[in-house]
Amino acid sequence: MKEVYEKEPDVSWRSIEGQAVLIHNQRGEIRVLNETGTLVWEHLEEGLDSIARRLAETYEVDPENALRDAEELIADLLQAGAIRVKSGALPPS
Repeated sequence: MKEVYEKEPDVSWRSIEGQAVLIHNQRGEIRVLNETGTLVWEHLEEGLDSIARRLAETYEVDPENALRDAEELIADLLQAGAIRVKSGALPPS
């Protein structure tokens, strides 16, 4: 089963010129995502497979590379505290 992710409630964000600007309110940290990271951020709740499909279609890359890129971006956002695993929300396998 794959984990489902959600945006951390303490992170405010806005898209500026196609890039998501994240502000971790408690930490006072700001993070700017590139176009690819912004796509992942904006579609996070759709799940990893959907994000990978979007990346593959948008950037015309093979699905395996798109999935790997999506996993790396999600891991980076998790480590930064911008997202979290959604409690009690594991989709069926």
